[in-house]
Amino acid sequence: MERSGSQKALLVISILNIIGGALAILFAIMTGVAGGMVGAASSAQLAEAGVDSSTQALATGGLTIVTLIAVVSGAVSLIEGILGIRAANDNQKIMPVWVLSIIGLAFSVIGIIMSIVNGGFQASSLVGLALSGLMFWIANNIKTEAGK
Repeated sequence: MERSGSQKALLVISILNIIGGALAILFAIMTGVAGGMVGAASSAQLAEAGVDSSTQALATGGLTIVTLIAVVSGAVSLIEGILGIRAANDNQKIMPVWVLSIIGLAFSVIGIIMSIVNGGFQASSLVGLALSGLMFWIANNIKTEAGK
């Protein structure tokens, strides 16, 4: 069976999503672990500086939440890529990719908002948004081609 242009594009984007999702999970876990180690090492110094334990716990909780969001976002990208490869081979299996691409778009927007709120902005946030948006557009085209 010959793949359509949309299916070929979906295959390429899916491979990029798998790579990006795996890297996002890896970096999120490394960041969470490193942040936890720094937080544990500096808690005595922060206590000496007059920072109470509740503020330290709040900062640690914030880091944990950011790490969990990054891991879940990476997992969505990873699963989106795996299902995208499956849908590139059989266009009747496009709906899970379409749904996950919407979820990926939401996580990308959340990531951009979190970056701006934290006072910085990363180009990787735009890359994630572009990949999820492109994945949604391609999935929508394939869905239309399949007549769903």
